[in-house]
Amino acid sequence: MEKWQDPQVIALWIAIIVVLVFTILFFVIWIMYTGYKRMTEANLREAQTALEHQKKLLETNLQAQEKERERIAADLHDSLIGKLSVIRLKSQTGVAINDIDEMLGESIAEARRISHDLTPPLIAFSNIEDLIDNVVSPWQQKLNITYYKDVRTAAALSPEIKIQLIRVAQELVTNINKHAQATAVVIHLRHTNKNFILLVKDNGRGYEAGQLKKGLGLHSLELRMQYLNAKYRVTSAQGKGTATLIVVPAT
Repeated sequence: MEKWQDPQVIALWIAIIVVLVFTILFFVIWIMYTGYKRMTEANLREAQTALEHQKKLLETNLQAQEKERERIAADLHDSLIGKLSVIRLKSQTGVAINDIDEMLGESIAEARRISHDLTPPLIAFSNIEDLIDNVVSPWQQKLNITYYKDVRTAAALSPEIKIQLIRVAQELVTNINKHAQATAVVIHLRHTNKNFILLVKDNGRGYEAGQLKKGLGLHSLELRMQYLNAKYRVTSAQGKGTATLIVVPAT
């Protein structure tokens, strides 16, 4: 009988093959398990990062609301209440009625401005280019603002989108006035059937890349962009100003 026909030799080869198959299966299963574990850990880290990011945006939203309340309270206390207190004092000292009437007119105008800041009147019936014009016009006394409007559609934006865009314009111009040390601002608005585009550029001091990630303004902008399902980009360089581009898709 040939050696390879020996039952012990056959049994040995069968055992070797079985061990080899199980070894290969073990390594295949181990590789698959390791890959699955790494993928699960990566997904978990990604989900954790997204959760932390959403938490940060929520905190920013609360901070922005509180900041807005403080600003309105300061407007009421320092401006409107101050004017009314002066009117009351002067009325008690017998000042001419014409002077009191003039001061009352100023107080009414101030109350109207504060009310306008809270919710622009007739927002549902006003187009977005005029609403933004109303936002930036008061800043003309401090900044040289050039405003370009390019409207290529008769489609109207919803009041919810309009109010968010108005707030974005307010925040951008306010931040430019406070921090950028700019003298000129250029605003481009384009509205087409496909999207709404807003570009705000200034000639201020600019910022380094790391500085752009800090502060309430950029987080607040990102929060509004998520609400609008929009895209945005902020570019800046030291001494070369800052440009903010916003693209809101048509809905």
